[in-house]
Amino acid sequence: MDPVLLIAAALVAAGIGIRLIRSARAEPRKRMLNAYSQQVGLALVPEIVAELSLRLYRRERAGSVGSMVGLVVGVAALVVTDSSQSPWNGLLVGVAMIVVPMIAIIVNDSRSAFAPVPEAPRLARSASPGLADYVTRLDRTFSLGLLTLATLGYIAVLGVIAINPDRVFDSVSVRSILWPAGLLLALAALTSLVTWAAAGALLGRGQPASTFIELAWSDAFRSTTLRSLVYIPGIIAAVSTGVLFLSLSWEIKLPTEGWVSEILVNSFTVMGPVLLGVVTAWTITSLRNRSTTHYLRRLWPETAVELDRRRGRGAVDDQPGEDNRTETSA
Repeated sequence: MDPVLLIAAALVAAGIGIRLIRSARAEPRKRMLNAYSQQVGLALVPEIVAELSLRLYRRERAGSVGSMVGLVVGVAALVVTDSSQSPWNGLLVGVAMIVVPMIAIIVNDSRSAFAPVPEAPRLARSASPGLADYVTRLDRTFSLGLLTLATLGYIAVLGVIAINPDRVFDSVSVRSILWPAGLLLALAALTSLVTWAAAGALLGRGQPASTFIELAWSDAFRSTTLRSLVYIPGIIAAVSTGVLFLSLSWEIKLPTEGWVSEILVNSFTVMGPVLLGVVTAWTITSLRNRSTTHYLRRLWPETAVELDRRRGRGAVDDQPGEDNRTETSA
C-alpha cells in the first residue's frame, strides 16, 4: 500500500472528524442554519428554529459520516484489489466520498418523509408537486446527458477496438481497460433507475405541516434531497467516461504507426479535461442561487419575486403566508 495514500486518507479522515465534532456545537449549528436559510431563500421563524437546526445538524452529521464511510470503503477497495498504484485510484476514492455522503443524506431526509405522523389538522394542496417543481431542467438534463455520453463513448470505444485500426490494440490489455469503466457505467445506469424510483416514492409522500412556513421549509429540504438524487448517476457516469478514455490514452503509447492511432491517443487525452470542465460547469451552475431556490419559483412564486427584490438590498426577511402561496399538493 502506498504510504502517501495512507497519510492523505488519515489527514482527510481527521478533517472530517473535526468537522463532525464542531457541527455539534451551538454556534456552528447557528451559522450553518443561517447559511442554509440564505441558500434556500426562506426566513427563520423563531417557533421552528430549534426543529430546523436539529434537522440540518442531522443532515450534516449524515454527510460527514457518509464521507468517512466512503473514504474507508474506497481505500479498502484499493487495498483488497492491490491497485494502490493505479493512476486513477484517487479519483475512485473521491467518487466514493462524493456519492456515499449523498446517499447518507438522502436516507436521513427520507426517514422523516416516511415516518408515521400523528393525526392532527394540517394543510392540504390541490395538486401534487412533481420533480420539475424541485429540480431545474438543467440539472436533470446534465445528469441524463452525462449518462448518455458515457454510454455512447463506451460503445464507440468497443467499436474501435473491434476494428483495431492500424493494429493499435494488438499489444494492449483490453480487458484491464474496459472492465473498470464498464463496471462504473453499469453502476451509473443502475443508480439512475434507483434514483428515479426513489424520487417518485419521495414525491408520493405527503408533507405534514400546520403552517405555510413549515410547508415551505419542507419544500426546501425536499428540493435539496431530490437535487442530490439527480446528481448521483451523472457523477458516476462522468467518472466512468474519464476512466475509460484516460486508461486508453495511457495504454496506447506513441509513436505508433498510422494516423488513426494518433487521432485516438489525442482524442483520449483531450476527453479528460473536457469532462472535468463539463462537471465543473454543472456544479457551479447547480449551486447558483436560482437553482437552489427553484422550488420557490415553482411553488411559492410571490415569495420568490419578493426574495429577488429584497436580495438586492442584502436582506431575506419574507416568508410564505396566506397571500403569497400557490395551491399545490402536500
